[in-house]
Amino acid sequence: MVHSANPLPSSASSSQDDGRPVVLVADDYPENRRLLYFYLRDTYRVVQTATAEEALEVLRAGGIDAIVLDLNFRDGMSGIEAIGQIRREPALANVRALALTAYAYPDDRQRCLDAGFDAYLAKPVFKPAILEVLAELLAPPSAGDGAGAGADVEDPVWVSRKREDG
Repeated sequence: MVHSANPLPSSASSSQDDGRPVVLVADDYPENRRLLYFYLRDTYRVVQTATAEEALEVLRAGGIDAIVLDLNFRDGMSGIEAIGQIRREPALANVRALALTAYAYPDDRQRCLDAGFDAYLAKPVFKPAILEVLAELLAPPSAGDGAGAGADVEDPVWVSRKREDG
């Protein structure tokens, strides 16, 4: 079920298009979705789902600029499985994807990046960190010598794989 009822309004419909990017939050815990909604609502339009399968349906419908995807869902597909599916589907392959997980070991970070996520954040997540990562993911690719954006620099809070925009 795509969650769009009050008190957490979320919609990707063009009738509500106010120019802000649309971020899909997929997490099976309502408390996590609520927190992320409140973190993101001033900067992004937020759409929420409780499963990875629902997230794929929403992505296929279009209009999503980035996804914040939990790794471990109680039922169904995992976040790792979902990102694999996203990267295999040409219409979805370029959606920016942030792994958000309680798995916080260095190997977990690398596993997420290797699976196809663009960035990684370990829970608990704080508003400044997630806003910074999403802003970086949604920024247009820099032209020139690559000396611009910090996406190529490893940071203790997050890591982004290098964009292969060519």
